[in-house]
Amino acid sequence: MSETERERSASGWTLNRELLNVGAIIVAAGVAHLVMGLIGHEKHGPFMLLLLGGVLVAAALGHRFYEHRRHRVPVAGECLRCGAAPGEGT
Repeated sequence: MSETERERSASGWTLNRELLNVGAIIVAAGVAHLVMGLIGHEKHGPFMLLLLGGVLVAAALGHRFYEHRRHRVPVAGECLRCGAAPGEGT
């Protein structure tokens, strides 16, 4: 790998990454339009869209809560470095 390639990739910006992001946004917009068109024009479409949105929000909040609890570091009973209990001297 040349020095220029290393500098370019170190900054985090590449044309391929930008094109992939734009393509993903366009695909997501197309899928959203398709879902809204198929569900939204039915008799109970607006209710179904609100229900689907509520389910997605609840799932996102549940996932966030689960991940927060999963990655929480347990409080140590003793200081590992000095062997003292928390709150005792230095």
